[in-house]
Amino acid sequence: MGSSPHRPLRRPRRPLRPSRSAAVAAAVAALALTAAACGAGGGGGSAAPSSAGVAPSSAAALPSSKDVITPVTAQNVSCPAGTPGQGKPAVKFGSKNSAEQFTLGELYTQALKSRGYTVTYQSDIGGSEVIDRAFQSGQIDAYAEYLGEVESSIAKKPVGSSPEDTYNTAKTFEEQQRAASLTKQTPFQDTDVLITKADYATQNNLKAIPDLATVGNAGDGVTLAAQPPFETRQNGLAGLKADYALTGLKFTGVDPGQVYQVLDQGQANVVDAFSTDGRLASGNYTALDDPKHIFGFQYVAPIVKQSVLDAQGPGFAQTLDCVSNLLTTAAMQALNKEVQVNGGDPGDVAKAFLNANKVVAA
Repeated sequence: MGSSPHRPLRRPRRPLRPSRSAAVAAAVAALALTAAACGAGGGGGSAAPSSAGVAPSSAAALPSSKDVITPVTAQNVSCPAGTPGQGKPAVKFGSKNSAEQFTLGELYTQALKSRGYTVTYQSDIGGSEVIDRAFQSGQIDAYAEYLGEVESSIAKKPVGSSPEDTYNTAKTFEEQQRAASLTKQTPFQDTDVLITKADYATQNNLKAIPDLATVGNAGDGVTLAAQPPFETRQNGLAGLKADYALTGLKFTGVDPGQVYQVLDQGQANVVDAFSTDGRLASGNYTALDDPKHIFGFQYVAPIVKQSVLDAQGPGFAQTLDCVSNLLTTAAMQALNKEVQVNGGDPGDVAKAFLNANKVVAA
């Protein structure tokens, strides 16, 4: 989650590939969740990004696994017909080190390959700072990034007052400092969110981050667990202390893949998690509101070298936009659940989703 502290390390490492039957089951489940999305639209989806590629500030409510996923239709972004990538130079696409990122990387690369583009895919490169260095060095030509991370972690800019501000800040930075550009951003954002066990929240009447001050003086008595870089970031512990006066919080650094385990075992009262995590739909956890938006706005957009966009032609960006348009909050939480909770392979789950939405053939 947010202009977030989160992105050097995020969710657990890539799960082991399940057996063929498990992979098929995951694909069928994803297909069932998305099948209705192929229909003629209708309400229930998140609002579409504007023509400038900027999504609205309010994310849709987190759905249950039974909710039907309806992709955005108002933007009317469609994949280019045919195979416009035939004969074009090879492109190196990368992803960061989290389950959601593995799925995002598969979604974009599979869609590009279906349009004839030659794409090599390198997953699990690292967090925001690491993948930015890989991008600068030419190790990769494109990757999907949370734009609040570009704003705060890479460009070192203050958190924008709106998603539009964040998109424009990230776009300007990439154009001026990385010779790159952004394509359209997704309707969903995956922002950092502080969560507690549901019973702990009930016992202490916790609904929003400021309520932690009531547990003890300035949060004294609350142990917060997050990945180590969270401790020094303004969109992390430093911001919680400065903007919410939670100077009494105790901090423990853990691998982001272990935060739910640490919380469940009582080693921390509060942990830093991510708003599209499928486990939040279980009812076992309470996400605390962030009224001051210290975690910023974390919509996702592919970042692509301008030279690559020029060489590949307009169909390249159109294909990326086609995929981005489908990625509502409901869709991403369902996809994350298939991978994180049900053990599905990111490639299989991505293929089923793209097939259900008629982006790729079965």
